[in-house]
Amino acid sequence: MTPFKRIIISIVVAGIFCQLSFMLIKYEINKYEVHRAERLNELLYKSTNYDLLFIGSSRTHLTVNPRIIDSICSVNSYNAGIEGGNLFEFNMMLQAFLENHPPPKDIVLTLDLRSFVSDYDFFNYTQYFSFTKNKVIRDYLNRQGYSTVRFQLLPFLEVTEYDHNTKGYFLKGLLGYSEIREGDFQYKGYVSNTNRQMDSVAPDLHTTKAELSQSRKKCLDDIIQTCKQKKISIIFTYAPEYKGMLQHSVSNSKEVLNYIDSVAVQNSIPFFRDDRLSICSDPKLFVNAGHLNRDGADLYSAILANHLKNLIKK
Repeated sequence: MTPFKRIIISIVVAGIFCQLSFMLIKYEINKYEVHRAERLNELLYKSTNYDLLFIGSSRTHLTVNPRIIDSICSVNSYNAGIEGGNLFEFNMMLQAFLENHPPPKDIVLTLDLRSFVSDYDFFNYTQYFSFTKNKVIRDYLNRQGYSTVRFQLLPFLEVTEYDHNTKGYFLKGLLGYSEIREGDFQYKGYVSNTNRQMDSVAPDLHTTKAELSQSRKKCLDDIIQTCKQKKISIIFTYAPEYKGMLQHSVSNSKEVLNYIDSVAVQNSIPFFRDDRLSICSDPKLFVNAGHLNRDGADLYSAILANHLKNLIKK
């Protein structure tokens, strides 16, 4: 056998070994991140017809229970909240969802004080590498410099992009752990957030200023224009927070909320300020200042459903 043939065979064998190893790593990661894998598959590849779609950050993902929404509003809803997401990812998720799904009748977009920041685009871009058959996801990744061609040709190179947390999920999967903690459950994109309770004495939060970037304002306008084109009704919400703590920690919170309100008024979009609800003063319903626990999410989902049932299209 010539040296050239030995080199080629060695490369092929090494490639096969790397790909088989990657398949094992990916399997164990998906076994641990079972909720993430299932919901992204539903949102980005399936074509289920939903009446109502919820979009937002973790304050949507961990807060809005579609089982309660569906029961009260008599609709078929799905929770598309994105951990750590801002308007860049919200817009991407809507466009990617519409790539395969029929347009929903209504969208509820939950906006946060930090929805307009531009210091990052993706909170965790690697989670989308397995879903590049969705053209929108592929285009968004490529435009932000995360070339997908190399992963299509050599899928095992995906591992080189993993952070320490993702690598740790492989070990957790091997050990039989799951991201859905004991006592919690997932349902139509929602995952419950334990029944831990925050201390009644609220911790001090470092005060910062939230950016209102032009690029994120454009993302919001893109969402609104897409809804108009697709004849989707859109509703804005601001999710519950404990005693206004998030707003106290952002020096220009009034500016951000006033901007959201002005956009809502200009486009005749209902805007629910759910930080004013009575549940926002009960620490037993919150895990931390910005996230309700399981009981809090159930209570809020019922309140939100009653807000929505007279607005959403039948």
